[in-house]
Amino acid sequence: MYKKILVAYDGSEGSKKAIDRAIKIAQLHQSELTAIWVQSKLPHYPETISEVKQEQDGALAFANKLEVEVKHFSKQMNYPIRFIYQQGHTTKTIITYAEKEHIGLVVVGSKGHSNLWGRLLGHTADMISENAHCDVLIVKN
Repeated sequence: MYKKILVAYDGSEGSKKAIDRAIKIAQLHQSELTAIWVQSKLPHYPETISEVKQEQDGALAFANKLEVEVKHFSKQMNYPIRFIYQQGHTTKTIITYAEKEHIGLVVVGSKGHSNLWGRLLGHTADMISENAHCDVLIVKN
């Protein structure tokens, strides 16, 4: 049913549950599975050039850490997972990637809504669910 599955992975507990569920669905459908982490864009007005370099280095180190975690999930579940990371607005980047790559299912974690913050601004999972061209599975914590 799903030839390609995309899972949002940022190392949080919610994303770990999402990747676990995505692997199980991918195994069931023999789907191509990709994990994505989206880094927010760097500040527009950094004070120094070294500040930008520090941000880039930190983001790359974090992406490398996430890739190691994804490889661990892949090995543990004996299923191949491709890892990518991109810069941009999280929701827009995931939706754009899913459309461009003809993804059939996007899997994301959710902590649920809480307080005024969640009600007013919404969550990445909600925005992806509302705007994606394909099916979206929101895995509850």
